[in-house]
Amino acid sequence: MRVCTARQMAAIDRETIAAGTASLDLMERAGAGICDALDAGGWLDAGGPIVIVCGKGNNGGDGLVIARRLTEAGILVRVLLLAARDDLSPDARANYDRLPRSASVVAPPPHQWVAGLRDLAAGCTLAIDAVFGTGSEPPLRSPYRELCAAMNELAAPLASVDLPSGVSGDDGRADPGAVRADVTVTLGVPKLGLLLPPGRDHVGRLSVVDLGLSDDAVAKHAPPWHLLDLAEYAALLPPRPSDAHKYAIGSLLVLAGSRAYGGAVHLCGLGALRSGVGLVTVGAPASLETALRVGLPEAILRPLAETAAGTLERLEPDVLADLLVRQDAVAIGPGLGADPATDRWVCDLVRDLDRPLVVDADGLSAFGRLGRAPSFGSREVVLTPHPGELARLTGLETGAIAERRLELVPELADRWGAVLLLKGSPTIIGLPDGRLFFNPVGDSSLARGGSGDVLTGVIGGFLAQGCPAGDAALLGALVHGLAGERAGERRGRRGVLAREIAAAVSAVLALLDDA
Repeated sequence: MRVCTARQMAAIDRETIAAGTASLDLMERAGAGICDALDAGGWLDAGGPIVIVCGKGNNGGDGLVIARRLTEAGILVRVLLLAARDDLSPDARANYDRLPRSASVVAPPPHQWVAGLRDLAAGCTLAIDAVFGTGSEPPLRSPYRELCAAMNELAAPLASVDLPSGVSGDDGRADPGAVRADVTVTLGVPKLGLLLPPGRDHVGRLSVVDLGLSDDAVAKHAPPWHLLDLAEYAALLPPRPSDAHKYAIGSLLVLAGSRAYGGAVHLCGLGALRSGVGLVTVGAPASLETALRVGLPEAILRPLAETAAGTLERLEPDVLADLLVRQDAVAIGPGLGADPATDRWVCDLVRDLDRPLVVDADGLSAFGRLGRAPSFGSREVVLTPHPGELARLTGLETGAIAERRLELVPELADRWGAVLLLKGSPTIIGLPDGRLFFNPVGDSSLARGGSGDVLTGVIGGFLAQGCPAGDAALLGALVHGLAGERAGERRGRRGVLAREIAAAVSAVLALLDDA
């Protein structure tokens, strides 16, 4: 599905209405869809009572549709209305007039909003924030600031309609006191502010309601930014027939490591082995042989000549040819070190290599250190820099990378003829055709050395299994992010280890297989 800003969403709404869909019909679809999403997510299982905080605009109107529908379903609903009837937007007023007489509505003056909320929320099993939606722009002003703080203090779970109040849909800016939802049900098209920090930290679980918007309007006003759901990710998984053998499901060559960074090749190998690929061959400096034989017994180990600095020596043509026999893809870069001699042959290798390829860490930085533009012999290439590495590749400041990443990532992907995965919060993936994808998962569990090496191995494994580069990057980012979340939940986000992230990959793949 597409992603857009709040302003772009307003244009889509206007064009959809101009094309013949009544605004009241859109509001009805929104309220119905939110009720369905809350029901499907189990948020209504407790049966109520439910308190709904409704602003005076159309977000409040959505909340009034929810109130009517839940009341008609037999759920006890209490509405805190933040305006008098005559001060509501026209569509919100129309839905206020449609409320059943059994619906409980309280409209106190602003200085009594907080007290009114606390009274209405007593014993409630869910609170719904329908205050601002896309009309929210930080900072919050009084008395909305105090009201949002009171919503955050409620014992009941909190659901936000379209956007948590106090979060900008355009860029993710958030008032420090913005609503912190347990679930956000956004309408029509996901808003950019839901995906960017700090706004994303206020969203909780994200659900999207299809409003039946004009496809032409969405295509016209929404940029080529995309967000996939779990079923769409599952559809990208490479096939795995019941009679598969190890050579049929891919062979990956990992070229990584140095005397100083032996752990990087280990973690990359673990990520690859967990990805579902049939065979993993690890080419690493000979000084790492013993440690790798103990740590990666499932991999084929190829000890290689090393420089005096403990980095990989240039591969002789016959050695390289032997290494590439029956290899379906190559992962290169983690832990290679910053030896100029190694940098030169790595740049030459990826320029000439005709296999699907993932390049990370020192494999990327080699171009920056030598002042060479990235060049690749394969059409199926994934690059996985963090902002600092991308800054070295482009000559830009890291701050400029952060500010311009949404335009810069697809632009560079096109320039270099490669899929560009920029790590961060969120990770974004740019394709050479101009499309940009947001990875919807991952948390602070991933913020440790070695986590990126695991990602490189996972992506390499998907490439070796036959995934196109774009699919491999999308799947790799999702699986890696979910694995980090799972490892963090089990071990604690502050103390999880990169190898524990790798270990969680298999459980995530099982989840996708069942999606």
